[in-house]
Amino acid sequence: MDLAGNVIVNLENGDISHDVYSLAALAAGNYGAVSAMANIIGEQEFSLLFHKGEEESIHFSKVVDDLLLLTIFNKNVSLGFLRLKVTEAIKRIQTLI
Repeated sequence: MDLAGNVIVNLENGDISHDVYSLAALAAGNYGAVSAMANIIGEQEFSLLFHKGEEESIHFSKVVDDLLLLTIFNKNVSLGFLRLKVTEAIKRIQTLI
């Protein structure tokens, strides 16, 4: 997704159908708010965000200046494994851009 909340690519396994367009818009707002908080405390930015839920969690990672990778995952996936795979995915995406 881009920082304006537009969905660029949506990949899913077909098990769960989320409203990805609303989610992207809200995620962009969330990322913007957290970036403003980072600036207030003297940080340039926080490059990743993570929200843990009971059944599903959301992981945000900045790919390049205007793109975010938003990953929704369930409790069967460890955060460490997800972060490893997200890092690999970001490197692949950056080589394509």
